[in-house]
Amino acid sequence: MAQDDAVTRPDSNPAGGAKRGPYSKGVKRRQQILDRALVVFDELGFERTSLRAIADEIGVTHPTLVHYFGSREQLFLEVLREYDRRGVELTEAGGLTEALTRGVAYSTSTPGLMALLNSMVARALESGNEHSREFFVQRYAQVRQQMVRVLEVGRAAGKVRDDVSLEDAAMLILAAADGLSTQWLLDQRADMRTGLLLLERLLEPPGGLPAE
Repeated sequence: MAQDDAVTRPDSNPAGGAKRGPYSKGVKRRQQILDRALVVFDELGFERTSLRAIADEIGVTHPTLVHYFGSREQLFLEVLREYDRRGVELTEAGGLTEALTRGVAYSTSTPGLMALLNSMVARALESGNEHSREFFVQRYAQVRQQMVRVLEVGRAAGKVRDDVSLEDAAMLILAAADGLSTQWLLDQRADMRTGLLLLERLLEPPGGLPAE
């Protein structure tokens, strides 16, 4: 058995202390594979990313990927989870303009991952893909909550009108972002940033704010 194929299990730890040894090494190895997988997905795209192709590109064996992720679908979803986590780190600070601008910059810098996201959402709508469907139900709920927090900052600063539901506004922004990302992937003349910032202006209090 190749070294990468070795099964890594948590140490027995009945006292409930910090996990260590093979477990911590396994967690680190899994993250290393995931980090590399993000790059490979962005380079190869959705259709060319079989588990064997990914394993070859990353430099591990096919059984290693199966051990850490179980299936191609689960690896895809874990890649998207990591993709989202990094995006949140970039956009959670600042107001709505900053969040939208950084979000667009992040998405357009990784078109392969944005295409993967769109493709997996479409697959989740098909019958028999309940696991993916549940992933995206939870994902959109979490992203809406994150956007509501950004909007709350904007409202406290007087930049978001008081007569709209922040939950509804968050849902609309995400719908616009998804639709604009699809248009941009098809034709990069579609300006995602301009479209989202126009939506932001529609959320300003009556009378608007001075143009920047």
